[in-house]
Amino acid sequence: MSSTVRPLFCALLVVALACGDETSPLENAPTSIAEADGNGQAAPIGTALADPLRVVVRDAQGDPVAGVDVTWTVTGGGGSLSASVQPTAADGISAVNLTLGSVAGQQMVTAAVAGLDGSPVTFTATASGPSAGTIALVKEVPILPHYGIHDTFVRDGLAFVFAWDEGVYIFDVGNGVAGGSPANPVEVSKTVTALGVNSPSPSVHNGWWFHAPDGEKRYLFVGEEGPGTVGTRSSGDLHVLDVSNLAAPVEVATYHHPDVDLEHVGIHNFWMDEPNEILYAAYYNGGVVAFDVSGTLTGDLSNRVIDQIRPGGAGNTYTWGVMLGPNGDLYASDMWSGFWQLGTSGGDMSVLAGGNNVPDRFGSDLWIHPDGAVAYTGTWGGGSRMTGNQIKVWGLDGSGAPTLVRSVTVAGVSTISDLEVSADGTWMLITTEYGDASGLYLYALADPANPVLLDQYIVSTPSSGLHTGTTAAINGRSYVFAARDPDAPALMIFDVTDVLP
Repeated sequence: MSSTVRPLFCALLVVALACGDETSPLENAPTSIAEADGNGQAAPIGTALADPLRVVVRDAQGDPVAGVDVTWTVTGGGGSLSASVQPTAADGISAVNLTLGSVAGQQMVTAAVAGLDGSPVTFTATASGPSAGTIALVKEVPILPHYGIHDTFVRDGLAFVFAWDEGVYIFDVGNGVAGGSPANPVEVSKTVTALGVNSPSPSVHNGWWFHAPDGEKRYLFVGEEGPGTVGTRSSGDLHVLDVSNLAAPVEVATYHHPDVDLEHVGIHNFWMDEPNEILYAAYYNGGVVAFDVSGTLTGDLSNRVIDQIRPGGAGNTYTWGVMLGPNGDLYASDMWSGFWQLGTSGGDMSVLAGGNNVPDRFGSDLWIHPDGAVAYTGTWGGGSRMTGNQIKVWGLDGSGAPTLVRSVTVAGVSTISDLEVSADGTWMLITTEYGDASGLYLYALADPANPVLLDQYIVSTPSSGLHTGTTAAINGRSYVFAARDPDAPALMIFDVTDVLP
């Protein structure tokens, strides 16, 4: 290096060191984080707080520090934040906005920077509700994601939750046996049924808690939905649990449907004629099977089969659900062949009317209005037919034969998988899946043939919507118990009292 260059290099080095001394990074290093403001706010459920949540980051001299990433997290009660990481500004402030979740009560958020004194900072907010005139979510019960929850049967303040590979949960939601309520379900027991003949897992799908005419409440019928292909094959057996001791159910009986047309047959939904002690079971490619369930049930129930029918015949039967109407006729909704009226005589079944009447969509669930003059069926999206975004409204003439009155289209969904009419016939719920508007819908039935939308609750993110729903009156209020889809499986309990006509 030349002699003229060396002094210049040394001079630059001295200047650089001098500048470094003036702006040493240690002088502005963050050491603490603290609440600035925004704590303790309140707002209605599902709304944004009026003011942001703010923290301040300072150095050892108490001066604000800019550019520090603060991690914000919802830690309780639900809700969503405008950002999960928000750096501090020139004044040392990191701020986010909180939109409250759908559950009334306290909600919590933390703001954290690893290694700083005061971290994490905790904020609380209060979500008020339910608001008059809106569907209010009062509780979510997460279900382990082994596929998740599929259906719920609620009666006498007990909720029987059918949760696929997790089995059957029994919750006290107002019965008193364990001190539970809709807002605070208390688990009484959980039972995993045996594997069906052709099922790789328990695949617990649905059930019915049988109240016998003599007042006995011993048996819970459980359906298993195994692998299948719409229109051809399915799998899944009937299981019977003795629930005399709700805290320790015992499986006592089963039924495996023989193959039909060289294909496996699987059970789906139930309906019971309790006064006559007959269980009607819908089988996808097996039609409808009637069982005598009187007396003591044990072992193989093959000798309890009264009758069976495939309403659409071979290649045209894939029955979703079955229900008794107030006139004593049996109705079946078939994915492939539509809505059928069946005759019964002591369990013996025959086709009376209907069928091959929903060619544009696959059929799903059904419900008969208490007046016996109107019925409703859902539609399922997929396969070779159009999307399942319609409620089919049927008039039942003097003989009970179904005639399509109208189709009610639900925008933003592709499946209406479940529906139920209240016991007094004044309103109906439907559960919808697969679309931005998926969730729970309530309809007024002042004119049963013309459902009018009352309210909706969207649950399309992060799940695909709600698969099933059922209503129950508990302590003078009306609730809907719904099954959120496998992407985020949970039992969702809604208070709908303030929405109803």
